[in-house]
Formats: sequence, C-alpha cells, structure tokens
Amino acid sequence: MTTNQSTATNLVEVVYQEDLTKKGLADLRKQYPKSFSLDMSDEDEFKQGRKIRTERNKLVKSINDRRIGFTNELKAYGDELISKIDVIYDPIINAFELEDKRRKDEAARIAKEREELLNKQRDEIAQMNDFTQQCQGQGSQFIADTIEAVDLIDTESFDKELIHEAIDTKKSILEALNTMYQTAKAAEAVEAEREQLRIQQEAIKQEQQKQEQARVIEQRIDNLRRDPMNYKDSPSNIIAARITQLENYTPPASDFGERVNEVIALKADVIAELQDRLEMAQFKEEKQQRQAEAQAAVEARQIEQLQTEVTQSAEQAEQQVHEAQAEAISAQEQSEPLLGNSFKSPVFESTSAPTGYTPLSLWPSSQDRADNDELDRICDQLDAAESYIEAQDVLIKDLEQRLNKAHAA
Repeated sequence: MTTNQSTATNLVEVVYQEDLTKKGLADLRKQYPKSFSLDMSDEDEFKQGRKIRTERNKLVKSINDRRIGFTNELKAYGDELISKIDVIYDPIINAFELEDKRRKDEAARIAKEREELLNKQRDEIAQMNDFTQQCQGQGSQFIADTIEAVDLIDTESFDKELIHEAIDTKKSILEALNTMYQTAKAAEAVEAEREQLRIQQEAIKQEQQKQEQARVIEQRIDNLRRDPMNYKDSPSNIIAARITQLENYTPPASDFGERVNEVIALKADVIAELQDRLEMAQFKEEKQQRQAEAQAAVEARQIEQLQTEVTQSAEQAEQQVHEAQAEAISAQEQSEPLLGNSFKSPVFESTSAPTGYTPLSLWPSSQDRADNDELDRICDQLDAAESYIEAQDVLIKDLEQRLNKAHAA
C-alpha cells in the first residue's frame, strides 16, 4: 500500500517538477511584470497583445495535454493496481458487505415496522377524539357505554414514544365524556319531568275532552227529546216533513257513542209525540179552514152590500151636482137679483157630504185586502168614489160662494 502511494507521487513529480514550475513562473512574471501594459488603441501594441494571448494559450494547452496524458497513464496503472488489491480484499469485503447490507435491511425493516406501528398508534390516539364527537347530542346511557369503552383502552401497549400522549389523551377524553354524561343526565331529568307533566296534562285534556263529548252527547239527546216542542205551533206539513226526516235518520255511533241505543229508542218516542202533534195540527187547520170559509162568506156579503151603497151614493152625489149646476145657470139668465133673498138650495146650504152618504171611518186592514183580491178591488173603487164625491163637494162650495157674492151685490 505504501509502495503504490510512493509510485504515484513519483509520477506526479516527473510531470510537474516543482523547480521547473517555479522557474517557468518566475520567468513569466519577469517577462510580464505587473507594471507591463499595452495601449490597445495602438495597432502595433494591439497585435503584440494578440501574440501574447496566443503564447498563453499554447502554454496552457501544453500543460493540459501533459496532464491528460499523465492522467490516462496513471488511471491505467491505478486500475491494474486496484484490480490486484480487490483480489486480495474481496473475500473479506464481500462477506462484510453482505452482512452489512443484511443488517441495514433489517434495521430498515425494523424502523419501517416501528414507524408503521407509531402511525397506527397515532391514528388510535387521534380516533379517541371521535368518541367525544360521537357523544354529541346522545343520551346518558350512550355516553356511559362510550366511557366504558374508552376506559378499556390499554395505554400501556403504546410505544414509549407515544405512551404519555396516549395517557394524556385518554384522560382528557374521559374528563370531557364525564362532563357530557353529567350534562345529559341533568337534561334527561328535566325532560323526564316535562314528560311527566305532559302526560298529566294529556290525561287532563283527555278527561276534559271526554267530559265535553259527554256534554255534547247529552245536549244532542236533550235537543232530540225537546224536538216536539219546536213544532208546537207549526203547520202540519212542517211536522210531517220532520217526522219523515227522523224516520230516515239513523243515529251514528260517532255522534252518540255508547248511548246510541238510547237515542234510537228516544227517536221512536219523539216520532210518536210528533205524530200526536201532527194530528192536532191537522184538526186545528181543518177547523181554521171552516172558519175562514165562513168568514169569507160574511165578508163577501158585506163587500157586496158596501159596493151597492157606494154606487148609490155616487149616483146621488152626481145627481145633486147636476141639479146645482142647472139652478146656477138658470139664476144667471134672469135679470132680477141673483137668486133673490128667498133662494134656498139644499145642495148649497149643505157643508157636509151629500145627504144619504156617510164616508167609511173603518176600512178593511191591509192584510185582509192582501189576502182577498176582490175586497181589495172594491176598496179601490170605494176610494175612487169618495175622492170623486169630495171633489164634487169642493165644486159645490165654490158655486155657492160665487152665488152668494152675486146675491150680496
């Protein structure tokens, strides 16, 4: 090993002898000192600069060529030397490298397995936090089961690198779950009280509904029981229609519940009572019909007599008016004082309605006239006759006044 190193050193010294190198560098520094400079703007000095560059390039190339040649020669010698050395060392080195590789592979495998184990345990530690999320909004029993599951986690099985983290995480998770458990228990207690109150209120409500339903059923039954009283003075056709309606009516259990049979029996009693009222109504209506017919006959005779009197009074009034007009005309045609002092006229002396006619003071009612077309027609004629008589009376009074004025003159 020492011999080989000496040989390589000798070769270097042959290629680059220190004395030669130092002398050559000294000559170059002497030839081109730091104070040496050229004016490159001068053409001759520019050309001199080019020659100096070419000289430099040749020197560098020569040194580089020698370095490359030496390197190739040295590499070939070194390769041969390394080959011989490898033959000597290979049995030991190969065995060492095989064992070294095996150990490194085993160490890598162990490191990988440990890293996988650590990653798995890190995931397990991270998953502990999921227990808190899972218990959000859950009941106390669910949280209690979760606490039991977390408590069973064996933190001693974790790697020494992670065991403290696992212990601390488990502790904090259990504390959080215990807080959630207490909160859930308190909320459930409140909810249980609310539910108990709701059940009590629901029971009260159902009892009230039951009582209200019983009251409504009792009211319906009472209404049915008093139904005949609603038809006390009703016409027979209304009562008959109600009887038909009840006969076709089947009391539903939804309206009367367990008392539906009672209602069916009551319905029969109500129908029987309505039948009695129907018979009474029919009897009363027949009696009223006979009375109405008799009354109509009396009224017809009265109307006929009244019509005769009206006609006679109108004719009498008209006759008196004609007589008065004739006397007035005759008096005007005479040359003696108007009518004279002895003029007497029953027409002019009268200041009331014509003799023999007395205006009606009591007329038939509007309802009677509405119920009897013939009576209404006669009353209209009578009203027209009285209007005519009143107009004639006004005319007679006017004539009388005019005659009296003429007599006074």
